[in-house]
Order: sequence, then C-alpha cells, then structure tokens
Amino acid sequence: MKFLMTLFQIQDYGGIINHAEYLALGMKELGHTVDFRVLVPRDKIVQRTSVPKDIHEYSTLGTGYKFHQARGWYGIPKVPYLSKYHRNIFKEKCSEYDAVLWHIPVPTMSKDNKDVYQWLDLYDNGTKNIAIIHDGNLPELYPHLLKVADQFHACACVHESAFISGDILPIPRKLILNPFQMKSYPDYLPFHRRNGFAAIQVFKAWKRVDTLIRAIPYMSTTESKMVGGEGIEYRYMTSKDKCKPKYFNSEGERIWDIALQCGMEHLGTVRNEVVLEHLRKVKLQIDPSYSKKYSSFGAHFNRTTVEAMIQGAVPMATDWGMKNSKIFTAGQNYIEIPAECPPSLFADIIDDGLTNQRQWEEIVENNYELCKLFDMKNVAQDYVSLVKSETEVQIGKPTPETVQKCNKNLHFFSVAPI
Repeated sequence: MKFLMTLFQIQDYGGIINHAEYLALGMKELGHTVDFRVLVPRDKIVQRTSVPKDIHEYSTLGTGYKFHQARGWYGIPKVPYLSKYHRNIFKEKCSEYDAVLWHIPVPTMSKDNKDVYQWLDLYDNGTKNIAIIHDGNLPELYPHLLKVADQFHACACVHESAFISGDILPIPRKLILNPFQMKSYPDYLPFHRRNGFAAIQVFKAWKRVDTLIRAIPYMSTTESKMVGGEGIEYRYMTSKDKCKPKYFNSEGERIWDIALQCGMEHLGTVRNEVVLEHLRKVKLQIDPSYSKKYSSFGAHFNRTTVEAMIQGAVPMATDWGMKNSKIFTAGQNYIEIPAECPPSLFADIIDDGLTNQRQWEEIVENNYELCKLFDMKNVAQDYVSLVKSETEVQIGKPTPETVQKCNKNLHFFSVAPI
C-alpha cells in the first residue's frame, strides 16, 4: 500500500516526530511506501538553500528526512496551501495514495493561522483520510475537526486519554499506540550495573518538571540525577530576570540552582538515540507529568515511559498521568508517584526505587512482554487494517458544548459555524 503522511506546521512537534518516524519505518519494513509533506499557511515557499550549522545534531530514520527533536524536520517538501494552485497539486497527489495519515489533522489556533480558512479545501482529495489524535484534550484544542469530520475515514488515537476525549467525533476511531523500534532480545544491564535516574522531556507546564526539581534536594541518593530537555518552562525556571515566582523556594532561591548544587545534571536537548543510550544505563526514568484535564479522560502516558521499558529502565509516573489505564498497572509496570505530593515524599519514592532491587527486577520482567504492544511493525499493521476497515472501531457523538466550542474556534479561522 501507499501512504502519505502530512501535518500542519506548528512550532513544537514533540513526540509527533518520533511517532511519524517510527511509523514510517515500520510501514516500510512491512513493504509499504511512505511519503511526507508539511502544510504551511503561505501562498508560496522560498526554499532554504543553507544547511543548518548544527546539521550534525540531526538524525535520519523512517521518513528519510533529517529531523531534530527541538527544531523539527529539515528538507521535507512543504505545501503552501494558501495558494489554490498548490492546494490542487496536493489533492491530486493525495489521490495517488491508499490513505493520507494526518498527524495534525487541522490547523492549531496560532497567530499564523488567524483568518486562514483555505485548509477546508484539503480533504476532498480522492482517498481515505485518517486523523491521528496525539492530544489528550481534543474537545478543548481541536473541536474544529468536527467541521471536516465527514471527510475522514477514521481516526487513530495514540493513548487512552486521546481515545476517550475523541468520543466527541462522529468518526470511527481506534486506540493505536505509539510505535517504537523494539530490541530483538532482552540484553538489559542488570540492576547493580545501572546508576541513577533520567528525566528527559520538553519543559511544558503540564509536564511538571519543577516537581522533580523541587524533590532533588530531599534525596539521600548519591547516584546520578539526569534531567534533559528544554522548553518555555525551562526558560522561565532558569532565567535570571524573568524566573516565575513559583520557581523560587521559601528562602528566595531558584529551585533550579539548588538542584544543580545537589548533583543534578542538565543534559539540554538531546537526540533520541542519546536518550536511549542514557535509558540503557539508568535504573529509573521519571515522568512527573499530569494534567487535570487530560486525566479526566484517562491515561496520557509519554513516549519516554515506553522507551524506558524497551531499554530495561523502570518507569516512574504519576497516578493522574496513568489514571484508569488498561495498559499499565502501578507496581507491575511502573512506580507510582502521587500527583501533587510534597517534595520530600517524591524524593523518598525515588530513593526507594533506586535501592529496591526486587521491585526493579519484577517490573523489568513484566514490561518485556508489554513492550510488544508498541512494536512499530505491529502498530503499522494496525494502521493498514484501519484503512482496510478490518478492525473494530467506536463512533462518538458531538455534544452541544463541543459544537459551541467548535464554532468559537471556527470564528478564529473566519469559517462559518457548523
């Protein structure tokens, strides 16, 4: 089969990059063809002629294009869809494929998209459109997907929160997990040859990295404490002049500075293969994230949780982040952190996780079989089956509240209400 992957351009792709790359790789290993396009709200494209100075920091995987975890893709063909000419070429191109996989199925409400309505013309393209829902709060962020719902064959939801929040869509939907490249055999380093923990993710408000930073001074461990990633909250947390008040302790000191003094190592933004190298060597991978809105729908586990499992590290996650998960069980697949727990309790849980060898070994063993659910070829086959309609799906129904929110968003794009 032939697949076209596409998405609307945004500033921070996050885990969408990894999803697209491993899904493309899995599909190609199954013998399918995969191409990629990025949709941009312009009327023409000025091709970049200079190569990024940090091109050595870019990676290449499934799509064949170079990508950077913080900067996105380099060299992918872009479609300036404000131009009717380029929209028509894009739609003709779509008709050559068995399906178009929309990683971001509708534009975001960013300033670049204000009063932009031409995206409505992209879906009548002579093939099956599949929406991929990465976000766990669909009714709040992308309700305007309702406007074009009748032009989608189905949607795939990458975690449980996304699937449940997708109940507002009158589109057949299925939970299809994030794809990962699996190891062929469990050659994990044993407990006694591993050291410390890693926590590597984008610093967003709901990622709650500050809760881990606050806990570090309370830890008794002398093992390594690696924190990776950057983002808007990282800049606020470390700024000399614009540090948010909540990022100071009761003594008026920046919590970031105190954590560094207590042995925290900041890795910055690192390539995915470097993340995996760290996860092969640490005992724990810590994901302190939780969202009250996301958790009202269900579990919204992050990619690094599964990456840790594959590399033999034990994940730590919050009870809200894993709320009502049918895939992960606390104590069996991950060490649970109570959301909004005090820093001293957070530190105690980490200290115990770094010394409790029996717990660590049992979780690693449990997770080896669980990892197979995320194998990129198995996930790719799920997409093939969804396109062929060979799989059971659920169909949701919009609520009046969602329709109201949808129409509010459509006003932003200068689009008539539904």
